[in-house]
Amino acid sequence: MSTFGILVGGGPAPGINGVIGAAATVALRGGHRVVGIYEGFRHIMAGASDQTIELDLAAVDQIHLKGGSLLYTSRANPTKAPETIANCVKSLDALGVDCLITIGGDDTASSAMRVAQAAEDRLRVVHVPKTIDNDLPLPIGIPTFGFETAREHATAVVERILEDMRTTRRWFFIIMMGRTAGHLALGAGKAAGAPIALIPEDFSETPIQMEDVVRTLEGAIVRRLAAGRPDGVAVIAEGIA
Repeated sequence: MSTFGILVGGGPAPGINGVIGAAATVALRGGHRVVGIYEGFRHIMAGASDQTIELDLAAVDQIHLKGGSLLYTSRANPTKAPETIANCVKSLDALGVDCLITIGGDDTASSAMRVAQAAEDRLRVVHVPKTIDNDLPLPIGIPTFGFETAREHATAVVERILEDMRTTRRWFFIIMMGRTAGHLALGAGKAAGAPIALIPEDFSETPIQMEDVVRTLEGAIVRRLAAGRPDGVAVIAEGIA
């Protein structure tokens, strides 16, 4: 019998509880023990092994119907110092964890890899890519989980601003999250029918020059004016900044 540990790192995203529930259910049905680790790496990187919960089938049976994360989450990163990596290994050993499932973005993935390296052959790690920015190198056509739900909600926001645009006959600029990637801005902008979506991938020069951004937006405004429309919405990915 193996002991599976599950932890969540990074920011919130739709579907976290569904992943926790599915992973725990498969392990439990295989006859293994499952330990949920609270707040990502925060406690185990401090050497603590008491911030956990024993997960059984009853505990995870309906959690996919709830938002948030049963195990909470944090952005604690143990890779900043060798001793915090060593503490993670020590805490996982104390819990008897020999299989670790991490749910998070690139920081959580790199942290899990470093912990696995430090534990050598005592620990096997699987990472589940979670980021609504969709900026991890997955196969083409496979988004990170949570992205599609985030895009759906972002699309609804853009649609409402489009109505304000028509009512006030003004331009609105919407800054859409996504760090250095424009997937969410482009997806929501296209789905809502915004006149322009501005994403960092459109610019060849790095760093992006403010003059180029302004000229692109001015061009969109002029084209709308030429079509008899004084209003518009620009969805701008935060990575532009």
